[in-house]
Amino acid sequence: MNQIRQIHYRLTELEYQKLANSASQYGVSPSNYAKKLALKSRLVKPTFSHENAVKLNLSLNHIGNNLNQLARHANQTGDLPTLKALQSIQSEVHQLWQQLK
Repeated sequence: MNQIRQIHYRLTELEYQKLANSASQYGVSPSNYAKKLALKSRLVKPTFSHENAVKLNLSLNHIGNNLNQLARHANQTGDLPTLKALQSIQSEVHQLWQQLK
């Protein structure tokens, strides 16, 4: 096989020692061991595109901010959130949950 491409990466001393110890158990060099690991690994295809993941994350942040505001108000005043406010957040969570299915 004509192997002409190289990949370089840096490790901490501890990371290198772990790699070298694992490689020595198989009787190969750390470089060959890392190559075998890389070629054997199977990456899981993301469920969402990056753009959709960002949108979902923003939606989760929005819901979390709303919950924090309700909790802060309840703690400061002793007043419980209105049913309408809770239903609004529940609706947002339900819509987000539907997107995740």
